[in-house]
Amino acid sequence: MIFFRKESQYVLDSSSIIDGRVIHLFERGFFEGKILIPTLVRFIVKKSMGPKGERSINILRRNGSVEFVREKTDNMVEEICVLKCALRRHAKVFTVSDELCRQSKYYPQVPIIDLRDLYRVLTPIFAPNKVISVKILKRGHNHNEGVGYIEGIKVIVENSAKYVNQTVNARVKTMLSLETGNLVFCTVEEKKDEKTIDSSRTVQNERT
Repeated sequence: MIFFRKESQYVLDSSSIIDGRVIHLFERGFFEGKILIPTLVRFIVKKSMGPKGERSINILRRNGSVEFVREKTDNMVEEICVLKCALRRHAKVFTVSDELCRQSKYYPQVPIIDLRDLYRVLTPIFAPNKVISVKILKRGHNHNEGVGYIEGIKVIVENSAKYVNQTVNARVKTMLSLETGNLVFCTVEEKKDEKTIDSSRTVQNERT
């Protein structure tokens, strides 16, 4: 599913790269097109994240066409640099920055994609007490927890560590919305043991 045409261009600010959700969107093919990263943004990302920042950018390069844009940044803050770059290139901007969103009112021609708003639309609704199916991919931090993902959302399931690489039914307890994404907490719906079923049937038969 592609939300925008392939010829679309997107400028990423440092907040969107550090946040990480924009990387998942390109990885999963929700967006295609040219990714523009001003050199000032790249510098800020590397300074903030160290080697992890460059790895994040390399993931973007594997999943799309990335161009590093050289901008004159003398005495220019990042938000203005990004908005001016997007204006010149007729591009959209990805961000999670409140300041960039505030500054964007001076650049009404530039479309802004706030990842926080976008994820509220994309996020499946995990209503409390709803039973969902999720594949347990690994153990969680606690010894009895299992972790899986649904549409990129992390699902933590109690008492499911023994079901790694299996799909289980889990009952939703709650969902937390964080700046870095959503977390869903569930309890596993234990699989019924065939022996238990057989023994219960035997008891019922004896009673009858």
